Amino acid sequence: MDAPAAGELREESGERTESEEPADEPRVRPGRVEPDAPPGRSGGRVAAVLDWVLIGAGMLLLAVYPRPPMMGDGLVRYQALLQLLEQRQMPETAYSLIGPLFAAPLWMVGRWYGDPQPVLAQYNLLLFGFGLVALQLLLRDRMDRRLLRRFLLVLVAGSMAAAHVQDFYGEMFTATTVGVGLLAATLPGTGRPTRLAGWAAVVLGVANTPASVVALGLVVGVLCFRERRLRYLSVLLAAGVLIAGEAWLRLGDPLHRAYANNGGGQTVMPYSGEPGFSYPLLLGVVAILFSFGKGLLWFTPGLFLPARRWLAERAGRWVAGVWLLWLVFVAGLVLVYASWWAWYGGLYWGPRFFLLAILPAGLALAVRLGAVEAGPWANLATLAVAVLSVWGAANSLLYAQLWPWTCYDNNYYLESLCHFTPEFSPLWYPLVERPALTGVQRVALAGYAVVLLWLVAPVLGRLARQAAAAVRSDRWVWSPRDWRW
Repeated sequence: MDAPAAGELREESGERTESEEPADEPRVRPGRVEPDAPPGRSGGRVAAVLDWVLIGAGMLLLAVYPRPPMMGDGLVRYQALLQLLEQRQMPETAYSLIGPLFAAPLWMVGRWYGDPQPVLAQYNLLLFGFGLVALQLLLRDRMDRRLLRRFLLVLVAGSMAAAHVQDFYGEMFTATTVGVGLLAATLPGTGRPTRLAGWAAVVLGVANTPASVVALGLVVGVLCFRERRLRYLSVLLAAGVLIAGEAWLRLGDPLHRAYANNGGGQTVMPYSGEPGFSYPLLLGVVAILFSFGKGLLWFTPGLFLPARRWLAERAGRWVAGVWLLWLVFVAGLVLVYASWWAWYGGLYWGPRFFLLAILPAGLALAVRLGAVEAGPWANLATLAVAVLSVWGAANSLLYAQLWPWTCYDNNYYLESLCHFTPEFSPLWYPLVERPALTGVQRVALAGYAVVLLWLVAPVLGRLARQAAAAVRSDRWVWSPRDWRW
């Protein structure tokens, strides 16, 4: 599936970010369009070294931080893989085996080691690391190097990825393969093998989470409309065939509805106790976007930052286009899970079904951190998003196992307290409970604080200059004559 040529033209937005020098800007006359701007300067060797040191330290922290015991869907997937590889039996679990199958080499290492579980527990961390390397290789010559490093740093230390690298859940496989796959398949200038590998990764990731085929359908629709090509429909067809083929192989029915009778218990909520897609769609969308315990506004706040114009200026229109495809995929996931009875993802830290949202959220935050021409209100919004993002990342690593069991006593009757109220939200419950911190946790918190200061330093500098300019202007000179009843 050939991507459009790299020489496509775009309109010049007329804005510049902090690490870009005037000499690097394309010279454009009003009303004309020019080719995408070349990548800007790297932001200085010292800044580059610090960025990479913080990225490496963040990954090291994720690797050495103690793992909790496997639980929930992750444990079910792990047991299904063992049943297939050790007992030579085909598991009949409702969860796809596509993602776990790629962990088979780790299982072999674990068998040699003596216990495959601690080795397989590193699977999602390895997937995350692979995704970071792939993003670096695909984007290093297509966007500003400082912006790319910021993006990677935000993913490591400013996203909810930390909660997803500690277990064997399937969301990291889908987020990595679909996110990186869309980038590899649609960026101009990549070779045909890279594009085919990108689409293959997308198909595998969607098949690993069959519900996401609706999100893929939206992405395919956008691509068909944008490129005026119907060939993208073959991606959707391939995903559907793989989903049906796995169901036929494992369950004997290509149209098997593994979740047909899946339902939760009766709780205080009026729509609980029903199976399948029984939750009101509108209420589900509002809950997924805004609820304090699972809402994307709080866990991936970068999604709500306007960034497309800045991305087109700083990274080129095609990177901005991939960012839009990521957003469309996330929107498709929201529509799918909004009516699912367990839209909240069960007993898990944060909105786990929407892990892919860290990619568009992280890229939006990264570009807005360097937006030198942003106004004071925009800078304050960026600062708030950065603080919330880094706090969410630290929280997901340090406090992901801290639960207010009031929500889950009496057969989960008050579970909704953890979904909708700030006091029981995983983001804010540690501030209410105030648990004692270990030495490792204190060091980790200090590290996240350093990352936060490094990320927001340009924003704080801009705000300081804007405040000083406002003080010198007449807007801040209040006389008694200015006051009225």
